[in-house]
Amino acid sequence: MTKIEHKHPLAIRWFHWINFPVLSLMIWSGMVIYWANDVCRVGIGGFTLFRFFPAWFYDAFDLGGHLSQGMAWHFLFMWFFALNGLLYVLYTAVSGEWRYLVPNRNSAREAIQVTLF
Repeated sequence: MTKIEHKHPLAIRWFHWINFPVLSLMIWSGMVIYWANDVCRVGIGGFTLFRFFPAWFYDAFDLGGHLSQGMAWHFLFMWFFALNGLLYVLYTAVSGEWRYLVPNRNSAREAIQVTLF
């Protein structure tokens, strides 16, 4: 029978899994900001040979010219990311989990073994 052994406390797992959707939404809002003006093209001067992303791409991800909306979403999710990070740091400081993050005398040898693997 296989026994599941948790290597990290539940709080650490929650902090990391909260980051996944928040960072996904920040990437999406960053795309909205970046592609608010379609400068991603290959061309010379005013002549455009082709664009990196066709019109259906912008329609599918709703990326067409929403700079202020993208920035608003980005800054909103930034607060969730920052709060989650602050709570993570506080938890590691109070619980003593920070000891697992600090390198010890075996860290360099273990890093070499992991690299060779």
